[in-house]
Amino acid sequence: MIAVHVQHASWAVAAILALVGCGYRPVYGSAAPVRLHVKLVRSAIADPVAADEVAAAVREELAREGLLEAGEGYPRAEVEVVRADFASEGIAAFSGAPLARATDVAVVARAWIIPAAGAPSEGDTGDVRGEVVAALDALGHAPGAPVDLQATVLHDADAVRAAARRVGRTLARKLVGEPAAGDDPVDPR
Repeated sequence: MIAVHVQHASWAVAAILALVGCGYRPVYGSAAPVRLHVKLVRSAIADPVAADEVAAAVREELAREGLLEAGEGYPRAEVEVVRADFASEGIAAFSGAPLARATDVAVVARAWIIPAAGAPSEGDTGDVRGEVVAALDALGHAPGAPVDLQATVLHDADAVRAAARRVGRTLARKLVGEPAAGDDPVDPR
């Protein structure tokens, strides 16, 4: 009886060793988590504060995971802010002219890891988009009230920064191998 249990145990050990040695790797995540420095390397948007918000959100998310390293060293995550997009939402007529009732604000950015000075990049996230919708402020509560342009400008700036923070958090999650919304873990081919 003891010989049978030993034989089954040896088969189980052999099966585990075969799985470990077959090259199986998880779809998401790296072999060992690495603490990363974060550097904003390029920004193609006019708002430097929003570009800094992307990098700050990457830092915050990495810190939350215990993967942030202070300073400018290596390995590091490099961040590029590609563009900011604005689109009208909820078009309405105002004094015979079309007027947006809200603005869809999006920031597009990408990130990658540089393991050492002069080393090629690894783990490029590709372009990632973070967006929010900001309502326009009216000067009154009546339908068709004129828009308060000063308040709207302030809300648009806040919306750009909120979209920047959203995309920064998503970039950090993708860099550490966590699936993000819209990621498909199965190769459709």
